[in-house]
Amino acid sequence: MIHDILPPVPGEIGPDVPFAIPGMPMSPPDNPQVGDSWLWWLWVHSPMPPHFEQHMCTVRGVSEHGYVVVRNTDWMVSMDQADVDAILERWENSSIGPYPAQGIYELDSNAFGTPPDELDNDPRIYLVWFDFAIAADGFFFYFDEYPEGTFPQYHSNECEVVYLSTTSSGGPGGDYMLAVVAHEFEHMIHWLYDEDETSWVNEGMAELAMWLYGNPDTISGFSSNPDNNLTVWEGVWADYIKTYLWSLYFYEQYGGQPAIYAALHDPANSIQGYENTLDALGYAENFDDVFADWIVANYLDDTTIEDGRFGYAGDDLPPFGIMGTYSTYPVVNIYKTVNHWAADYYRFQSLSSYGNLLLTFDGDNANSFAVWALAMHNGGATEVHRMTLDGPTQTGTLEINGMTDPADKVILAVGGASSTGGTGYYFSGYTGQGITPEEGPGISDLQIQASPNPFSSTVVFDLAWTGDVSAGLPGVEIFDIGGRLVARLAADVSADGATVIWDGTDSEGTDSPSGVYIARATASGRSCSTSLILMR
Repeated sequence: MIHDILPPVPGEIGPDVPFAIPGMPMSPPDNPQVGDSWLWWLWVHSPMPPHFEQHMCTVRGVSEHGYVVVRNTDWMVSMDQADVDAILERWENSSIGPYPAQGIYELDSNAFGTPPDELDNDPRIYLVWFDFAIAADGFFFYFDEYPEGTFPQYHSNECEVVYLSTTSSGGPGGDYMLAVVAHEFEHMIHWLYDEDETSWVNEGMAELAMWLYGNPDTISGFSSNPDNNLTVWEGVWADYIKTYLWSLYFYEQYGGQPAIYAALHDPANSIQGYENTLDALGYAENFDDVFADWIVANYLDDTTIEDGRFGYAGDDLPPFGIMGTYSTYPVVNIYKTVNHWAADYYRFQSLSSYGNLLLTFDGDNANSFAVWALAMHNGGATEVHRMTLDGPTQTGTLEINGMTDPADKVILAVGGASSTGGTGYYFSGYTGQGITPEEGPGISDLQIQASPNPFSSTVVFDLAWTGDVSAGLPGVEIFDIGGRLVARLAADVSADGATVIWDGTDSEGTDSPSGVYIARATASGRSCSTSLILMR
């Protein structure tokens, strides 16, 4: 079910059907009471194409902040007095979410702002119910905020109104449709303070209004395909979910209702509105920083890790989709794409024979990526590591150690953290193949350092270790960013370390081109790596 009906497009609507009755009121009377009836312009879908018709509707309930109005032909067919009573109770007094003593009117007003009162000098909101005859739940049309005739192709009821379906899941008085009331009411408030806001922001906050009421949408669609640009709205179910999760995450991590209120009231749109909000609230993070953490939170949903930013307190997320699983190594030069402001996830498993995983990444130079390795230890803690990328080349490496249990796994998370540039990238995964922790005399630590780095002709590797390497240090292997072996260098082992020199040539003595390389040392069941940059 899709919540919102999009506003009609000129040239794509059917003819008006007035259905006027002589002497019948055409607009709300002063101080409407239960039983008052008048003609309303309704956006109907039967018969198609969609078009405006005038239908008789009657006030069936009144409260401090609202009216419940029902189309006459739907009364006692798809809606009755019990529904009206339930709607007014939740509108005014109570909800089932984090603020149970607040009704929808108060919840939305506190979180988003005081609603408009543009024409009728009546602060109450009209909740108008009828059978839409399509699979949609509700809508708000801004045309109602302007006098009739302002928009020649559209009609106005000249009051604050949201339109709601009598035939959606659970019925008009059920918690699902009451959450939809909160959703559509948010749209009305959002129109007042930022009428040209982008849809993904507006819809995300309307989804958050459903959470505030206590009946958020079920998380699906987006979780199975997270390679979906957060900032692009196409009106499909996954778009509602991705924007809901973003709004809930921002709400939880950046100050709750004041943060959402500030973002809605900022006149800038889309990403810039969030940038301004972060600055105004004194946060050091930018939008891309929040996005980078958000893609990890979507996969892990674990608030016990570090400072809690990798999970949600207010909802339980289902498993997110994996784009690929790797169990044999090396994994070399895999090419993939990820949309801007979207994410891919890959699983590396069967690592206990090696104990480690070295990841390399090379993304499109004109883009910006957020790359993470999530080390998930069976029965133990999850470690979150962000890969440091070279800005101009979007390349980097990251090694994960301690993968000793057969069920241990590493998740590679790749996010497109930019609105521009190509979407392609390469990644590789290497292990200390053929060397297990049980082989040979043990060492407890192995380190490698490169100097100078970057270098233009010669780089020196200093190796150091703790423990017994009587079996000998095999040396250092050099790989390019695509995972190809460039050179294998011998090391002379001394009592406290070794020095290895690389002159930037491959195994045949040919100069290697400028770029990022990986140097890996292995000894007695241990391996370590470092990245280096050759600049000729």
